[in-house]
Amino acid sequence: MLMRATLLLLLFLLPVPTHAAQYVVHPGDTLSEIAARYHVSIQSLARLNGIQNVNLVPAGQALSIPQPVHRVSYRVQWGDTLIGISGRYSMTISAIRALNPALGAYPLAGQLLHLCSPCGGTSSAATVSTSSTPSVITSTASYVVQPGDTLIGIASSYGTTTSAIINANRLVNPDLVVIGTQLSIPTTSSSTATAYNPWQVRQLITSYSNTYGIDPAIGLAISWQESGFNQNMISRTGAIGAMQVEPYTGRHIAWLMGRQINLHRVDENTLAGVYWLATLIRYYGGNERWAAAAYYQGSRSLARHGWFTDTKQYVADVMSLKGSFGG
Repeated sequence: MLMRATLLLLLFLLPVPTHAAQYVVHPGDTLSEIAARYHVSIQSLARLNGIQNVNLVPAGQALSIPQPVHRVSYRVQWGDTLIGISGRYSMTISAIRALNPALGAYPLAGQLLHLCSPCGGTSSAATVSTSSTPSVITSTASYVVQPGDTLIGIASSYGTTTSAIINANRLVNPDLVVIGTQLSIPTTSSSTATAYNPWQVRQLITSYSNTYGIDPAIGLAISWQESGFNQNMISRTGAIGAMQVEPYTGRHIAWLMGRQINLHRVDENTLAGVYWLATLIRYYGGNERWAAAAYYQGSRSLARHGWFTDTKQYVADVMSLKGSFGG
């Protein structure tokens, strides 16, 4: 009995492998689809498995999938948003939802969330300066806090840091920004992100939605779910901007439109995302739920595997958000 207890204790003390999960490649699979399914980057997946050509993955090959190793729990506070929590823990919103299947459209104060760090980062964390060289403030802008805003999102939109905003406005609780508050936004000479206004994103999505004949509310819901209208967000899988368009999808969209697309520009990112969403809606005969599922999971993956569990949650969240945007 003592020996058995000792063996069990040793099992619990053993470190968990960081890439214990495996996936066997099926005919027609692409590395990008597999990476998106597991919320990892194509580069890390290729590096871990010694793949030289990311465009060629033989069917039957067993791939090792990087797994998160640090699980934590977080109690939601008043004023928390998913985009804020995702930035704080360097996770994607999709990864948070995958770990918390009962999570509704918005996190509720007092709710316990299961998180991991790192397990699906966003570029939001990059807004915190780690340089030893002090930044020089070159100008100051004013911004009125809107519903759904977070400090990290505002900092990202203006190409500055959260600490600079906190110091400039003497904020006591950086996790709580009150709607209607006018903030002074210092921008620095070392800022490299392009400044934009989240309400500009809304206007662009609405305009392009009207151009391509879809309900603006579904485009707004997709963008809010994907990025919180954050043009500076880049996911761990490489998806870019307010509409979180993957680079390979962007190339396909550019081919369909017969023009070059710069996904790092807010006007072209929203154009590409809305155009692609409109294309998917037409492809699925006007069914917005299927279009949203394909936007998230990919149409080929949907046809081959059906709806994944996280896809069902994603679509439910998008349709709920659509209602809040007047759809």
